[in-house]
Parts: sequence; structure tokens; C-alpha cells
Amino acid sequence: MEYCLCIKTNDKNLLHIIRRRDMHLAVYASLRVVAEAKDETEAFAMVAALVQEYCDIHGKLDFLGFRAWLERIGT
Repeated sequence: MEYCLCIKTNDKNLLHIIRRRDMHLAVYASLRVVAEAKDETEAFAMVAALVQEYCDIHGKLDFLGFRAWLERIGT
């Protein structure tokens, strides 16, 4: 089952992991896909890798730009 890593404008949660088959539902209409994974395990690993990559570039104490960074690198 495929999963999407998504962000939503003006949402306090940084990332949402949604099953690809559920993306057509109205509740997810405002989500923007930034990455895709083949299964749930890969989706969680991808989130960890994205956070680690951001920390390597910007430092561990500065998450203010995380959303903008995700939007720039997103698919």
C-alpha cells in the first residue's frame, strides 16, 4: 500500500502520513504531497530522513523554516 507525506497550510502538525487510496477524500483535499513511500515503514523512515537532513543543513534548534524547506524540496 502506498503512502503520501503531506503538509497542510496553517496546520500545527508538520507532516501527515496518508494512504494513497484515501487522498481523494474531501477531508484531505487541502493537503499537499511532498513525498511518497511504498509502505508505512518506508513512510516513517522517510520522515526521519527528512528531519535529519533538515537538521544537518539548518541545525537542530531551528525548525521555524522546516515547512518552507519541505515545500521547496517537495514533489
